[in-house]
Amino acid sequence: MKTTESQPIRLSLPAELDFLPGAMALVREVTKKLGLEDVDSRHMELVVEEACLNVIEHAFEGEVGSYDIVIERRPGQIVIAVEDRGLPLDIKKLEEEKGSGLGVILMRAFADEVRFLNLGRLGKRVELIKNLPEKNLDNIIKEAAIPAQLTPVSPELKESDIAVRPMRPDETVKLARCAYRCYGYTYVSDHIYYPERSHEMVEKGLMISVVAVTPQDEIIGHLAVVKETPEALIGESGQAIVDPRYRGHGFHKKMGFLLSSINKAAGMVGTFGEAVTVHPYSQKSALTRGYVETGLLLGFIPPTMYFKKIQDEAASKRRAAVLMYKRLNDEPLRNIYPPAHHGGMLRRIYKNSGLRRNIVTNEEMPALPELSKVDIKFKAEANWAFLRVVEYGRDLEEIIRFRLKELCQRRTDCIYLELPLSHPATQFYCAPMEMLGFCFGGIMPEVQNGDVLRLQYFNNVDLEIDDVHLATEFGRELFEYVLKAGGFKSPAAERG
Repeated sequence: MKTTESQPIRLSLPAELDFLPGAMALVREVTKKLGLEDVDSRHMELVVEEACLNVIEHAFEGEVGSYDIVIERRPGQIVIAVEDRGLPLDIKKLEEEKGSGLGVILMRAFADEVRFLNLGRLGKRVELIKNLPEKNLDNIIKEAAIPAQLTPVSPELKESDIAVRPMRPDETVKLARCAYRCYGYTYVSDHIYYPERSHEMVEKGLMISVVAVTPQDEIIGHLAVVKETPEALIGESGQAIVDPRYRGHGFHKKMGFLLSSINKAAGMVGTFGEAVTVHPYSQKSALTRGYVETGLLLGFIPPTMYFKKIQDEAASKRRAAVLMYKRLNDEPLRNIYPPAHHGGMLRRIYKNSGLRRNIVTNEEMPALPELSKVDIKFKAEANWAFLRVVEYGRDLEEIIRFRLKELCQRRTDCIYLELPLSHPATQFYCAPMEMLGFCFGGIMPEVQNGDVLRLQYFNNVDLEIDDVHLATEFGRELFEYVLKAGGFKSPAAERG
């Protein structure tokens, strides 16, 4: 059996327990056929069974109903989704029945990533994502007898000797070696260490990469934009890697300009990303390429991420990252409804970014439907989760409280909540979310047919706030504002 990203397998089933064993047998066999090892296939079977049981027991309340199991092959991954058009999530029932429900899926953590998506009138979808086993860089080096030591830098190497160009799909082994030289095996986007997965992403147009290469065609720098679909108008810029032996040669900026020109010509509206604060270099490079600071996320970078030649040793605390955005083409003119208590800072961010926005104040809460729609994305290797409000409903506080409790029980370090700034209800719901423990983080433009206000929650984790390096005065202003909003003491104030 052969399946591709464009040809998913879909199984439609009555919402009855009798059909579940046969469906799980199909899941087991298909996932093994697609490349999962026996133990991973069994784990995925258990997780999918939990999702199906939740639909059968809770979605239809005894009425006749059906649901779908969808198996998809994506670059380097198998995605198993459970879709239904039954009742929206019943928070109270799931809290009462501790032995079943969506919380078990997260707590078992057998999937590498879990997403909960609201499909509007088409119902809801739970995506369970498992990375396929691949040869990692260690195995490739051993099999190919590639020397592990670094080649010394030629003293005659000039900046003009380094070429900057788009990366070819067949160069992903070289990319993995470059990533190792910069981060060891600690980089958050772990697909970079699996050349087959990166190859597939580049080939399908999901990762647009540019590289810097020596005259010997060795990759010594990399920058990429990753998109959810090849047609997406917004992408996440990142994977900024510069071989420690070649820092200071000035090619990082060249890579950025080339990447922006490629994406601008493709019609993309903009790119966003997170620049680390362990050093100011990536921030400065992004600023010179037209990026602007739009927020600051405390704890976004896990302590396991290690920067060779910059840190003497691995960090013991989670580090901050600066939210940054670059306009590539004109975005739509939008109305923005900022919460009153953050209005001043949001106006400062919008003025600094130059985005076309009308700041509007709505004095009354708009009429809302009963039920909210909240999507969830969980990233195991970074140990953070994103909650995105897709549609406001009167039950939003109850849903967020339940999800927050669930993620905290799973010991998720950082939880980020995104509220749509183009919806008037954000003015009224921001404060109740902060009463639950969230605090201001910043904005992300154009990520949800408009901008989102990003709030952040920290689940009893150590945050590094004493050693934060920021490139601009505005970045430092954002940092101080985020610390104050989160109830943290400013290092500058303590030194003063």
